[in-house]
Amino acid sequence: MLDEIEIIREIKAGNTNSYALLVERYHRPLLAYIFKIVGDKDVVEDIGQEVFLTVYRSLKNFDENTGIPFSAWIFTAARNRCITVLRKRRTGQRIDLDGLDFLLDGRKNPEENLLAKEQMNAVATSLQQIPEPFRKTILMSLEGSSLKKIAASEKITVGTVKSRLFRAKERMRLLVGAYFGCKQST
Repeated sequence: MLDEIEIIREIKAGNTNSYALLVERYHRPLLAYIFKIVGDKDVVEDIGQEVFLTVYRSLKNFDENTGIPFSAWIFTAARNRCITVLRKRRTGQRIDLDGLDFLLDGRKNPEENLLAKEQMNAVATSLQQIPEPFRKTILMSLEGSSLKKIAASEKITVGTVKSRLFRAKERMRLLVGAYFGCKQST
């Protein structure tokens, strides 16, 4: 059985049929992972196909010498695609992750970049799970709106805004912790 690095080198050398080996190896776990994120069995296969196609097209950019496993690369691509699908589905405000790029600043190590991207994705996924009206309040706050502006916009008191922000932040802490598999203390 060929290892992933050998398969990837064969594909890069022009043996495109070898990609079927990677698809076969990752098909079931990737679809299970996608379902865990989107929770909709009707779109899982479509997203999986899009991910495999995207990964195939960008395989030339995968550097097998960095030490980052191919599995991390393909599952990151899947998570990113799932987030895009979830964003398109969601009504209401769009989550703009461009403002979270500070997590990547100053990191030269590819592993640190991968971890930072993982953190950004944890935040994005967690934000999508915050119920309204808390999500709208925290999003407005992240976009730089003052407490007074949020209160006026939502026709609520500043105290209510503070309460919603506290609850949203607390929920975010729990969700991000759960995303990384951390046990929560009671």
